[in-house]
Amino acid sequence: MLLAVPLAPLAGSVLAGIFGTAFGGNKFGRGISHSLTILGVLISFILSALVFQSVVFDGARFDQPIYEWMTVGSLKMEVGFLIASITAMMMCVVTFVSLMVHIYTMGYMEEDDGYNRFFSYISLFTFSMLMLVMSNNLLQLFFGWEAVGLVSYLLIGFYYKKPTATFANMKAFLVNRVGDFGFILGIGLIAAHTGTLHYAEIFAKLPEFATQTLPGTDWSLVTVTAICLFIGAMGKSAQFPLHAWLPDSMEGPTPISALIHAATMVTAGIFMVSRMSPLYEMSDVALNFILVIGSITALFMGILGIIQNDIKRVIAYSTLSQLGYMTIALGVSAYSVATFHLMTHAFFKALLFLGAGSVIMGMHHNQDIRWMGGVRKYMPITWITFLLGNLALIGTPFFSGFYSKDAIIEAVHASNLPASGFANFAVLAGVFITAFYSFRLYFIVFHGKERYDQNPDAHHDDHHGHDDHGHGHDAKPHESPWW
Repeated sequence: MLLAVPLAPLAGSVLAGIFGTAFGGNKFGRGISHSLTILGVLISFILSALVFQSVVFDGARFDQPIYEWMTVGSLKMEVGFLIASITAMMMCVVTFVSLMVHIYTMGYMEEDDGYNRFFSYISLFTFSMLMLVMSNNLLQLFFGWEAVGLVSYLLIGFYYKKPTATFANMKAFLVNRVGDFGFILGIGLIAAHTGTLHYAEIFAKLPEFATQTLPGTDWSLVTVTAICLFIGAMGKSAQFPLHAWLPDSMEGPTPISALIHAATMVTAGIFMVSRMSPLYEMSDVALNFILVIGSITALFMGILGIIQNDIKRVIAYSTLSQLGYMTIALGVSAYSVATFHLMTHAFFKALLFLGAGSVIMGMHHNQDIRWMGGVRKYMPITWITFLLGNLALIGTPFFSGFYSKDAIIEAVHASNLPASGFANFAVLAGVFITAFYSFRLYFIVFHGKERYDQNPDAHHDDHHGHDDHGHGHDAKPHESPWW
C-alpha cells in the first residue's frame, strides 16, 4: 500500500511523458494524458488519507527498508519508508493540493501546446515530493530533495523559448545548489561520525555525537552538522539570503506556483528540520541561527511584498514571509507549530495562487495589478475565493491561518533564546505588514475604478494569439471556466 502512494503518480507521469509527447510519437491525446495523471494522483491521495486515518486513530507506525541499494563497509544505502504522524500529514497535503492543481490545469493550460508535457511534469513532481517525505533515511531524503529541484527547474522554465523563463529556472537551480552543498556536507558529517544514514539509528547515537568536536577545530560537531543541514533548508525553503530564486520562479505557469511555491517544494526544508529535531535540540547555537534567519526573512520579505506590482510576485513575497514564520517556529523548538502552519499555509496560499491564475486568465494574460480594478463584478467566484484566502493569510479569527500564526507568536514569546527578542518584534510587525500587502493587492485588483483601457502593453498582445475574447485594450474581464 505504501509503495503504491509514490508509484501511482510516477506511473501516470511516465505514461503521459512518453506516449503523450513527441518523444513517444504522440500516441496519447490530451484526454488520456490528463486522465492517467489525475487518476494516479487520486489513487495516491485516497491511500494517503487511509494511511493518515490508521496513523492517527489506530496508532499505526512503519519504519522498514523496502530495497537495499548498496552496502559500503558498514554503511547501508537503502530505500525505506518511515510513517509517523508528520509523514501522514505531509502525504495528505502533498497529494490533495497536487490533485486540485491537476484538475485546475485542465482549464488553465487548455490553449497550451505543452499540455501533456505539463501533466507529466507535475505528476513527476508529486512522486519526488512523496519520496522525500516518506523516507526513513538521509539518502532517500536527498534523492527526493534533488528530484523536486530538478522538476521545479523543468517547470519554471516550461516556456523554454522565453529568455526570462530560462534565466529564472537557471537561477533557481544554481541557488539551490548552494544550499544543497551545505546539505550534503551535513549528511556527510552524520555518515562519517555515526556510520549510518537511518534516522532512528542516528538519533540513538546522538548522545555520543553531542560530545565530539569537528576534527581540527574546537567547534561542536552537532552545531556544525545542524547548521550545514539548515543551509540546505535555506536553499529549498527560500530563506534569506538564498531566497532570490523564488520571486523569479513566477515565470512558470500559475498552477506551478500553487504547487511548488505554496504547498510542497518550499516546505521541504521545514519538514527536514522538523524530522531532524532531536539533533537540533542539542545545539542552542544552531537554533539561534535558525531563529535569526527566519526573523529576517519573515520581516523583510513582507516589506518587499508591499512594493510589487505583479500579482504573482506579491503572493510570492508573501510565501517567503510565511516560510520565515515557519522557520522562526523551528528556531524556538516549536516543531509541531511549524508543521501546523506549514499545513494551513499550504491550503490558503495554494488557493491564493490559483485565484491569481484565474484573475490572469480573466484579464487576458495581464499580470500587472496597476491595470486591473473593479474585477469583483466580472469575476464573483474568483473574488470570494480570493477574499477567503486573504482572510486566512492575515490571520482573521476563526480562519485556519489565525490558529497557526497565533501559536507561532506565543511560542516565540515563551522562548528564552538570545535571538527571541528580535524574533518577537519580527513576528508582531509581520502581522501588520501581511495585512497591508494582502489587502493592498485585494483592493487594487477587485475594487476601485476599472483601469483596463489604460494598459500600455495591452494592444500589443494580439500577436501572441492568446487573446481570442476581444482586443486587449478594450476587453472586459470574464469569469474562468469551472475547472
